[in-house]
Amino acid sequence: AHTALRTVVRAEAGAQVRLIQILTDSSVECINDTGCVTGEKASFEVIRLYLAKGNVISGVRTDLMGDGSSFSCKSGYLVNPDKKLDMNVIANHIGKHTQSDIRVEGTLYNGAEKAFRGTIDLKRGCAGSEGKEEENVLLLGDDVINQTIPLILCAEEDVEGNHGASIGQLDEEMLFYLSSRGMSAESASKMIARARMDAVCQKIGDEQLEKLVQDYLEEE
Repeated sequence: AHTALRTVVRAEAGAQVRLIQILTDSSVECINDTGCVTGEKASFEVIRLYLAKGNVISGVRTDLMGDGSSFSCKSGYLVNPDKKLDMNVIANHIGKHTQSDIRVEGTLYNGAEKAFRGTIDLKRGCAGSEGKEEENVLLLGDDVINQTIPLILCAEEDVEGNHGASIGQLDEEMLFYLSSRGMSAESASKMIARARMDAVCQKIGDEQLEKLVQDYLEEE
């Protein structure tokens, strides 16, 4: 079985749009697609939490058409054992002095697979624009497959693009520190993975919605 969701946004000049999406307990394959076009000095902010128990295919594309417009995408994910997450985020810088900021935090458990493609396309004519992207991945367990694929395309001289990635397992010194205070390795792993999700959850800015997410994570 499949479920599909498509969201299309047109942020007119000066508009400020925030889109919050939380994918939780669906065990079916989920396809989630979002597109946006920004006007002059408009802003589009996306906050996504991937907590689904099934496979997820997700895409976000923003065309920064208007001068001085901006796009921010912050994502957090937990990929359950033997499940797959495929994310694609595209920021097309078309107008002058446009800004994009793509940040991803997540954890992969035993046998999980994840691909993240982040594309910042600085097109000709977008002088003064800046794009940046960063992903931090925590690998927990065996047979984990992680693909982090940042891409910066540049056809304009007066622009700036940055990307970075941190991929690894739990720090041994941290595990030793926590175990010396009576915490098992499993509990420490869950606590650190939970902290990554909390960091994204706190950006939602809605206490009731944040509590729903926190309660769901507690149950998990």
